[in-house]
Amino acid sequence: MKDNSVGSRVVVGVDGSPASHQALRWASAEAGRRGAALDVVHAWMTPYPLNPPDYFTDPAPFEARGAEVLEHAVASLALPDPAPAEVRPVLVQEYPSKALLHAAEGAALLVVGSRGRGGFSGLLLGSVSQNCVQHAPCPVAVIPPGWAEKEHGRVVVGVDGSDASYGALHWAITTAAGRHAELEVVNAYDYVQVVMPMGIAPGIDRELLEKASRALLEEMVGPAVGAADVRPRSVQLIAAHTGPARALLDGAIGADLLVVGSRGRGGVKGLLLGSVSQQCLHHAPCPVVVVRPADEAE
Repeated sequence: MKDNSVGSRVVVGVDGSPASHQALRWASAEAGRRGAALDVVHAWMTPYPLNPPDYFTDPAPFEARGAEVLEHAVASLALPDPAPAEVRPVLVQEYPSKALLHAAEGAALLVVGSRGRGGFSGLLLGSVSQNCVQHAPCPVAVIPPGWAEKEHGRVVVGVDGSDASYGALHWAITTAAGRHAELEVVNAYDYVQVVMPMGIAPGIDRELLEKASRALLEEMVGPAVGAADVRPRSVQLIAAHTGPARALLDGAIGADLLVVGSRGRGGVKGLLLGSVSQQCLHHAPCPVVVVRPADEAE
């Protein structure tokens, strides 16, 4: 991996699982759109010995098996049009999450499947993909098992005025433009009521909440689109009267991509991933990209 300039590489992890093959196909198409190189990373490890006499386990068979998995993944990939600038297989002796986080340094995007070979049945997000989303130095795309590989021409992004959502918005604008897609920018507001001892008293006027939501959307989106070098096919501003996770998951139906910030205004300081982004990662029907603020990238 010689070229570490930002935007020049897309990194994807493979482990032989169906989820990782889906991630590879998605990453290949995304690298092709960007004119970027695609680094296909497989990590292998010598297993821990069960008995002291087995301590000096020969690593050669495990390395050979890793090379076989990587070779099969690359060989089975049907290159899209446009194709990535280059497809580079990378075999690493390391824990998978560490290998992917290291490979993601200086990359435009890290792509993982929602759950690989090591995942437990029933878990929607595996430990490797979770670690990558939490700690990667670049945006991370998580490809769900139900991804249908069909283009709908829609990219959805959630905003709430936080630094992370500004980053997500800028990333979504560029990506929607590259896909010649429509961009839907969603801000969710909820009608809050206060329960009083003698009954229920209304909280904030719903019309006022909606007006504030639309003002936030216009304040964020207008300058961001105006400053971008490229433009999406169209931009829609959506003020949704519901909770943020519900609004984004509803918007993700029939979308090519859902883009979220790592942690919004409601996030607890110190947490690397907020509850809304967590819910989107676990339940979205389309690929989800998590964008972290530049000052939080590790």
